[in-house]
Amino acid sequence: MRKEERRSPMRRQLNEAFCDPNGAFSISKFLAVWAQIAVLAHMNRTWDVLILHWDSLAIVLVVLGAPDLLKKFLALKFGGSTK
Repeated sequence: MRKEERRSPMRRQLNEAFCDPNGAFSISKFLAVWAQIAVLAHMNRTWDVLILHWDSLAIVLVVLGAPDLLKKFLALKFGGSTK
């Protein structure tokens, strides 16, 4: 099927969420999406505790809002590739 014939917005969203620009499955994107889901579930259960500790809340919000930034930070701290 040619690219122009694909009209499903759900399929495009899934491809963008879990695939790299070449169309191959990206484990880092997959883990980032699941980390965001886990953080949202954690926030739902422990919001009253998180709001009292600004440092914990900051870490949770970074994982939720900027998984690529977190990945780059960990690569800088521990060495390794960011791709």
